[in-house]
Amino acid sequence: MDWQEEYAIGIPEIDSQHKTLFEFITEFEKAVEGEMHWNTVQPLIARTREFVRFHFAVEESLMQIVNYPQFVGHRSEHRQVLQQLEAFEQRVLRQEAKDELVPMMSSWLLDHIIESDKPFGSYAQGFFRAEKNA
Repeated sequence: MDWQEEYAIGIPEIDSQHKTLFEFITEFEKAVEGEMHWNTVQPLIARTREFVRFHFAVEESLMQIVNYPQFVGHRSEHRQVLQQLEAFEQRVLRQEAKDELVPMMSSWLLDHIIESDKPFGSYAQGFFRAEKNA
């Protein structure tokens, strides 16, 4: 899965982290294509989960700084994704479920960036412009 500039939300740190998430998905694609065993996939899921947790903390901190009005809903989406990742990680330990991971992660990432993060990026950019001009 490749990063496209149209996914950029205009906040360099968040865009950089989103690119890293795309790299994780590419690693998952390679793992699935190579039919890697769960003991290779599971640590990749754990690394991804921890990075996602970090990414969400950064996003949520920035949302609080700019007093983003959709913060509560956005944070709720983040919590749902983390719960899904944790549940998936447990399933992979019990069964071969890795084929489900790439579609789940790809769908979530694209939907989340386009539907939730882009509006936040626009809001935050407006906030910072207003602060700069004040």
